[in-house]
Amino acid sequence: MTSDDVLSPGDLIAAAVVAEAALRPTADRDWSVRAGPLDWDVDQTISHLIGAPAKYTLYLASRCEHFIAFAVQRWPAGEATNAEVIGSLVPIATGLANVAAITPPQVRAFHVTGPSSAADYVGRACVEVLVHTDDALGGLGMSFAPPPDLCGRVLAQQYPAAAGTGNPWHDLVAATGRPVR
Repeated sequence: MTSDDVLSPGDLIAAAVVAEAALRPTADRDWSVRAGPLDWDVDQTISHLIGAPAKYTLYLASRCEHFIAFAVQRWPAGEATNAEVIGSLVPIATGLANVAAITPPQVRAFHVTGPSSAADYVGRACVEVLVHTDDALGGLGMSFAPPPDLCGRVLAQQYPAAAGTGNPWHDLVAATGRPVR
């Protein structure tokens, strides 16, 4: 892996900005439809892609080494619009990016897959944001194509053995077990 392949906290913000721009046109759509290949609907998927980085921020900022039995979830429908939910993505990603940027590399915090560093959380959050945005948009009949250089860095860190087709976005989607659309 070269220095050009290394994910940075800024890459998470970039992923969130791209995802928010892609999701913004869906604010007035019906989010109760199935999200692409998932069993979740679009609302659950968008809530998850925003909630996961929020929970990662909590773990990393607290340096908690055990499970925190508290869920981060969407504000109730009717009390927050879909546009407001979408507008939460970049601030939450920025929060995780800022915490990750100041976290020493030796620090580990809880994750269900094992103790995780700031870099681990940034990579996981990029995958959550990018891939679940595609899931949600797929359920709404829309396409998504994030920047190849960003996808390449995410792929190099999170799924280094999965690259190979020359299309980092397709490789990332396939590495998560989803069909390439």
